[in-house]
Amino acid sequence: MIREPMKRLGHVPALDGLRGIAIASRLDLDKNTVRNYRTALAKACETFGDTDPATVGWQDVAEWIAALAKTHKPGTIRLYKTHFSVLLDYIGLDPNPARDSRVKVPKRVSEEPNPPSAEQFLAILDAIAQRPRRILFLVMEQGALRLGEAVGLRWGDVDRAGLRLRLPKSATKRDRARWVYLPEWLIAALEDLCPLEDRTPERRVFQGITEASAYQTMLRACRTAGVPHYHPHDLRHRRITVWHQSGVVARELAERAGHARASITLDVYSHVMPLSEAAAETLAALAREMG
Repeated sequence: MIREPMKRLGHVPALDGLRGIAIASRLDLDKNTVRNYRTALAKACETFGDTDPATVGWQDVAEWIAALAKTHKPGTIRLYKTHFSVLLDYIGLDPNPARDSRVKVPKRVSEEPNPPSAEQFLAILDAIAQRPRRILFLVMEQGALRLGEAVGLRWGDVDRAGLRLRLPKSATKRDRARWVYLPEWLIAALEDLCPLEDRTPERRVFQGITEASAYQTMLRACRTAGVPHYHPHDLRHRRITVWHQSGVVARELAERAGHARASITLDVYSHVMPLSEAAAETLAALAREMG
C-alpha cells in the first residue's frame, strides 16, 4: 500500500495539477514522445494524482511499480517510471524518489522476432476485405515501415517517379528522414486509392485508418485465416529478415530499417528463422483485388 494517510493539497498544486504544465513545457519533444509522456503521467496520477509531491517516497514508487508489474510488461513499466521521474525533476523534487537506486523495474526479456511465413502473410492479406487496409499492410511489409509511419503517410510523401516514399524525421522513431523504396506495382496500387485531383500534399494516403483500427484489422485477419496472432509490426520484422537473409549488407540494412547503428539490426535479425519471399505476382494481384 502507498503510505497512508496521504496529504491532501489545498492551495499547493498536487501532481495531477502539474502534469499538464509539465507536458506543455516540453517543446523539445516530438509528438510521439509527447503522447507517451501524457499516457505515462496519466497512469502515475491514478496513484499519485492528488498527492503532495513532497510526501512521495521511494517506497511509494517501488510499491506502485510492484502493482504495475501484475498487469503491465516490463518495457511499459520502465517507460512509466522514466516519465514519472521527469515530472518530479520538473517540479524540482530533490532527492527524486523515482530515481532512487532502491526502486527496481522488472527485467525486460527480449524475445527474438517471429514474423509470419510467406504462406501466413498471404493468408492474412486474403482475409482482409477492405482494399485500402490490405494495401496498408503490403506497404508495411514491402517497405519495412512501422505502423505509425505507414498510417501517417501523406500524398506529399509519395514520389511516383522515384518509386519511393519519403518519411519525414517527425514521423520516424530515429528522428531522421529516410526514403523507402517500393515495387512499381505497389506504387500503382497506392495511386488507385485516390484520384489525382484529390491528392493534396497534406492528405493522408490511408484516410480513416488509425493505428488502433489497423491493429484490430490484423487481429481479425489472423483469426479468420487460422494463423497465430501476429501484430502489424511483425510485417516490418518479416521484411528486414528477408533483406538480411538475402545478403543486404549491414550498413544498408540498418539504413533501410531506420536504425541508428548496423549492430542493432544484426543483433535482432541475425538469429531469426529463415523466411521465404512471397511471389510478387501474387502480392500484386492481392493489391489489385477489390474488397
